[in-house]
Amino acid sequence: RAERRGARYAAEILERLGYDVRVRTFDVDGRTSRNVVATWPGAIRHPFVIGGHIDTVAGSPGANDNASGVAVLLEAARLIAGKEQACLVKLVVFGAEERGADGTHHVGSQVLVDRLGDKARRRMPGMLSVDMIADGRPLIVAHFGAGPEVVWRRTARIIDRAGIAVERRIMCDCSDNGPFGLAGIPAALLWSGTEPDYHAPSDLPANLRPRDLVRTGRAVLAFLRALDEDLIRAFRRH
Repeated sequence: RAERRGARYAAEILERLGYDVRVRTFDVDGRTSRNVVATWPGAIRHPFVIGGHIDTVAGSPGANDNASGVAVLLEAARLIAGKEQACLVKLVVFGAEERGADGTHHVGSQVLVDRLGDKARRRMPGMLSVDMIADGRPLIVAHFGAGPEVVWRRTARIIDRAGIAVERRIMCDCSDNGPFGLAGIPAALLWSGTEPDYHAPSDLPANLRPRDLVRTGRAVLAFLRALDEDLIRAFRRH
């Protein structure tokens, strides 16, 4: 129920901003989860995906993991609404990123990738996951060794040139960028590192660092401002 309410909240905000919003449901652990998919009217046919998951684990309110990433996503959506960049991206609030009863994980993003046709998979320029970004240092752009590295490298470069300290790291298949990378789509993760409230009852808004939330918002906005048709083509040439 909580995931459903969260998805409805995100969908309502994106619709009010002027995006075309679709809620795509799927089964997980015998229940229903959903992805909220938003595109700007007139968007390019195969846009760049920016996403964050809306679910948490049982017993954890999920403020950092991952209300923080969804908050950045929604604010970025507001700031680019009606601008060129809005036509170049698909914004996705993913369900069921956390592990299911059978040990699977990143189910919502895997469903989105699985539902792509072969042409769409080849033409998709890339994906950036925004996950756990408001309670730790430093800001990390991560890749887990699957798929092309171009989005990982270019994202880190763009953020660094915007004057925001950023660290590049290769790490585990730990977020919704995973299914994209495994499908050969360039993908990366924005993350702020390990923190003591991970998957705990203490993952509360009071334990977030507002400066880290703002920092990641600035980083995502820098990436979006750099995103143009030339960069889209560069990502597709991977």
